[in-house]
Amino acid sequence: ISSQYRSALAFTQEAMNASKNAIKRIDKVRAQMEEALAAAGSGTDDGVNGGESNIADSIVPGALQNFETALTDDLSMPRATAALFSVVKAAEQELKRVAKEGDSLLDLKGLQAAWDAMNTMDQIFGIFYEVPLTAEEEEKAQEQNGCADAVPDEVLQLVSERTAAKEAKDWEMADSLRSRITDLGFAVKDVKGGEPIVSRL
Repeated sequence: ISSQYRSALAFTQEAMNASKNAIKRIDKVRAQMEEALAAAGSGTDDGVNGGESNIADSIVPGALQNFETALTDDLSMPRATAALFSVVKAAEQELKRVAKEGDSLLDLKGLQAAWDAMNTMDQIFGIFYEVPLTAEEEEKAQEQNGCADAVPDEVLQLVSERTAAKEAKDWEMADSLRSRITDLGFAVKDVKGGEPIVSRL
C-alpha cells in the first residue's frame, strides 16, 4: 500500500519482511494505546485529559492534512503512509516518555486524537483487522474448544499481576506481562469498569 499505483510492484522477501515489521509496529503501539485509553476510561489512570497537547493540537492535524493532500495528489500512497507513521511515531514517543519518566501523566488527549486519526486513515489503508483463520487453524481451534475454556492458573496469576501493574501505572511491566500471557497462548482484553477477559489465541 506504500507504493504509487502507477508503479510496478517488485515483490521480494525483503519487502515482505519490511511490511510485516511495519504492521507489527503499528499493532504494538495500537495495543498500548488501547490499554492506556481503557485504563483512563475505567478511572485507573489520571492522565492529562485536557489542556495543551502537541499531538492533538499540532501533529495529528498536520498529519491528516498531509494525508488528504497525498490522496488528492494522484493517490500518492508513499506520502499517505508517511502521514500515518508520523502519527504512529508521536504515539510511540509519548508512551516511551511516560514509561521512562515513571511518574509523568500520559497525554490522553493526544493519544485519543492519534487513535482517531489512525482509524480515519485506515478507511483508505484497510489494515486494522483480525486476520481470518486458515482451515487448519479453524480445525485446531475447534479441537481445543472442549478444554480451552479453562484458563491455567499461571495465566490467571499473570493477569492479576498485570492488573496490579496497571493500577500502579507501571505500563512497562504491564506490557511485559501481556507479552508473557501471549507467549502462553492467551489474549487479555481490558473491559471498562470490569475484570479483563482472557481467551485463547
